[in-house]
Amino acid sequence: SSAASVIYLLPDGNGDGARTGSGNTTLVLTAILLLLVVAALRLAASLLLPIAISLLLMFLLGPLVRWVHARGIRQGLAAAIVVFGAVGLLGGGVAWLAEPAADWLRQAPATVTKVESRLRKLIRPLSGLQRTAEQLQQATTAPTGGQAPKVQMQSPGVLAQIGGTTANAAASTLAVVFLTYFLLGSGRLFRVKIQRMVSGAERRDHLTHALGEIEGHVSRYLILNTAIGLAVGAATWALLAAVGLPNPMLWGAAAFVLNYVPYVGALVTLAFILVAALVAFDDSGRLLIAGGGFVVINLLEGNLITPFVLGQKMPLNVVAIFVCLLFWGWVWGVPGAIIAVPLTVMIQVICAHIDRWRRVAILLDN
Repeated sequence: SSAASVIYLLPDGNGDGARTGSGNTTLVLTAILLLLVVAALRLAASLLLPIAISLLLMFLLGPLVRWVHARGIRQGLAAAIVVFGAVGLLGGGVAWLAEPAADWLRQAPATVTKVESRLRKLIRPLSGLQRTAEQLQQATTAPTGGQAPKVQMQSPGVLAQIGGTTANAAASTLAVVFLTYFLLGSGRLFRVKIQRMVSGAERRDHLTHALGEIEGHVSRYLILNTAIGLAVGAATWALLAAVGLPNPMLWGAAAFVLNYVPYVGALVTLAFILVAALVAFDDSGRLLIAGGGFVVINLLEGNLITPFVLGQKMPLNVVAIFVCLLFWGWVWGVPGAIIAVPLTVMIQVICAHIDRWRRVAILLDN
């Protein structure tokens, strides 16, 4: 056994076997660690997601808090003004859109029926498939005579499910608001504590530079993306108002919010617009103008405005953006897809400042 170990470790007298074995062990341990991290991200989503959103909001609102603080207002009061002022603005916007959204939801059953009838007029029914489906249904229907009674577990009602989801969303929102306030109200204390955890002046300077770069990239991306989303929402609002679609303000707001989700958000907004246009318009011309006009707006935004505004300021390539959208959407759902890009920007910057992980940064870089 000892001889075999020596032969394995020193096959050519240079220790190549030892290095190969050590490299394989490191690779296996890294893969196991990554799997554990992904599992922890999914299992602890209710805890980690509010923390991640609060960190991103800290980077977004940090420059504004520092600007207010520079006007002679204490740090805690400046953070309260910015955070709770932003909450007030968002609440006012939601209240402004609540009535048209509630009307649309109340008319949802009639809307589905009308959309179905309109689609039947636009698309020829597939009678062959319909007959096949009816035959399959008749074949799979069991006779009632002599059949043993079935025991069926009753699932929670729709109202109970909506109530539970609303309560969880409200709790997460409150956690995000107050955690963001505490992070901004502490000023530079949080950053100083992180720096003190690192030994050596050179490493502290390196960490300070990395934190500043993360804040710069993330805040720049969030601010520019918000401005682009406002432009897309305003253009969608103007287009649908000109076409005559009811509640154009609601669909413009939906286009603004969903613009934070790359690729998928535009498809969801287009589906909403097409459904609303199918219900509102009897002619196909205005339907095509509404849907085609939004497609043109989105193409201009994705292929002209966003590359020109962000340009080289985004440290991610297109493939990395799409993969990170899929990954964070799978891990944390819709909120994960919304914050996928800024989170990946943070990871890219961190990896760029760590020698062992620099290859990951190169893989993500544009």
